[in-house]
Amino acid sequence: MDKILVCNGVEDLKKYLGDHGDEKICLYLAEKTPEAWDISTSRVYMNQIDPHFVYLPVNIQKGDWDSIREVYIIAEQDNRIVAINQTQPHKSNPVQKEWFAGQDIPQNVDSLVKDENNKLQCFNLNGPSFASWFEDEVTSFAHNLVVVFGVGGVGEPIARIIASKHPEKLYLVDLFSKADLAQELSQNADVEFCDNIGDVNFSTNNKVILINCAGKEGGDDAALRRVLEELQNNNYIFVDLRPQLDIEIVNIAKQYGWEAYTGFGMNSRNDYVLLQKIQEKTDIRIPSFAEFAKLVAAAS
Repeated sequence: MDKILVCNGVEDLKKYLGDHGDEKICLYLAEKTPEAWDISTSRVYMNQIDPHFVYLPVNIQKGDWDSIREVYIIAEQDNRIVAINQTQPHKSNPVQKEWFAGQDIPQNVDSLVKDENNKLQCFNLNGPSFASWFEDEVTSFAHNLVVVFGVGGVGEPIARIIASKHPEKLYLVDLFSKADLAQELSQNADVEFCDNIGDVNFSTNNKVILINCAGKEGGDDAALRRVLEELQNNNYIFVDLRPQLDIEIVNIAKQYGWEAYTGFGMNSRNDYVLLQKIQEKTDIRIPSFAEFAKLVAAAS
């Protein structure tokens, strides 16, 4: 099917709403290049769920808080908008913190879903979706050495949930300092921040679990490739969170003897949970998870 057009800012969103009827709409707020939008798989599969449901991408520039605020206002005023999925760089943004001031909300918010009073409510779906997929289909985090590469965006909620799973040690690797986060998470686990993956001590008698969260927003794979080669043939685990089924660095990891996965499994669960929450408030019909996973795979 044809991909739905991307609204380039608030004015395009207003025009879309003015030109369309009674669909139920979930807004997808992100900042991507045209090339990145072109390979965005959710634009396809999320718009195959129900003929009366639209998953509408809206491109908002990083730091354009006035536009984010206006989108929130439009969402609460328009009954057709039932949810917002917000990815980097808009997760846990300042407008959201102001909007929900005084409320007990998750530390990392990636989804807003309307309640019965048509008010937006905050959810963190990324971290729990990743952990449930990984523990169901791969292995336990407990007693293993875990490295989260890229701790902005989806990496932070994933790191938070892993820290509660009793890893042998958790490394946070990011170009920007995550020392404060490492100190906070050290209440539950042995956590260390490194600004270079070359500083990670991979010595362990257990498994190494290496999770690339940087690639989802666009990152340099060179440093990861060196680690994959240096630690080859140990049956360690590598996950790249990009949702496509075929990712070059995942294929390279497999060639080096790693048990390697893309973010397809997590991505499917994350979006399905969002759809379930939307279904609770609307009359849209969603497929079984098995059928939904087939739609995701076909678009990936």
